[in-house]
Amino acid sequence: MKRLIVLANFIGLLLPITLHAQSLGVFCWRLNPFVDILCFDIEDKGFVFELTGTQGIATFQISSHGAANLNRSTNRYHLGFTSHFPNGFHGQFFVSLNTQSLNGTWTDNLGNSGDFFFQGTGPLPPGLSDGTDGDYFSHISSR
Repeated sequence: MKRLIVLANFIGLLLPITLHAQSLGVFCWRLNPFVDILCFDIEDKGFVFELTGTQGIATFQISSHGAANLNRSTNRYHLGFTSHFPNGFHGQFFVSLNTQSLNGTWTDNLGNSGDFFFQGTGPLPPGLSDGTDGDYFSHISSR
């Protein structure tokens, strides 16, 4: 009986959290100067947004996930996400976005950086742009 009461209390605590999460849709960006297109299904979790999606390169897609929040003092969204590459490398990206245009800048854990261009709502096919430096994976693999 105790287990049943504990289980009911646990479910009662989780229910408001799971009911509150709501998908805002799929949003896509280009990782300039590369051709990579990132599309995230964004869920509103209250104080934070959960990002689940893919980093699309011309020949394949890799999974990406992370979180975002709104910095009210700077009126910018801050995103952090990880992409899982086929060689076992985990690229970690940090993005600051303008709240109006949804454009911004990105950096990664290897010191790369560039513009993060909003492409619209998705999902979009990979490799839609003509980035000047090819795809991100080829760039980091050549180091």
